[in-house]
Amino acid sequence: MAKFEFQKSAKKKPRPISETKISKPKETYNPAATTTAVERDLKEEKPKKRRGRPKTGRKNYTTVRLMQSTVTKINALENALGIKTQDETVDQALNRVINSLTSDEKRAYELWLEMFEKKEK
Repeated sequence: MAKFEFQKSAKKKPRPISETKISKPKETYNPAATTTAVERDLKEEKPKKRRGRPKTGRKNYTTVRLMQSTVTKINALENALGIKTQDETVDQALNRVINSLTSDEKRAYELWLEMFEKKEK
C-alpha cells in the first residue's frame, strides 16, 4: 500500500481579509430623554391587556362533592322550576330552607355564616 504524502504545492492560499469598519450606534443613551419618555408613559394610561379567559362577573366558585342521587334531584328541580343553572337551583332551595328556620336556628345559622365569611377573607 502506498504511503500518503503531503504536498505543499496543493495547499490553497487564504484570501485576504478586508478591514472591518467599526460601527457607531444611531442613538446613544440620554438620561434626560429617558426620564421625559417615562413621565409621558406614566401620564398615558394604557388599557391593560387581559390574558386568558375573560371573567364574567366577580363570582368565586368552589367544588362541592355530591352523590349522584342528589345531583339528579337538583337537575329535576332545575327543569321543573325552569331555573337556568344548578347554582341558582341550589341557592333558591337554600333560601326556602333559611326562611323556614325557627328563631334559634336562624340565629345559629347567622353566627355560622358570619364565621365562615370571616374565615374566607
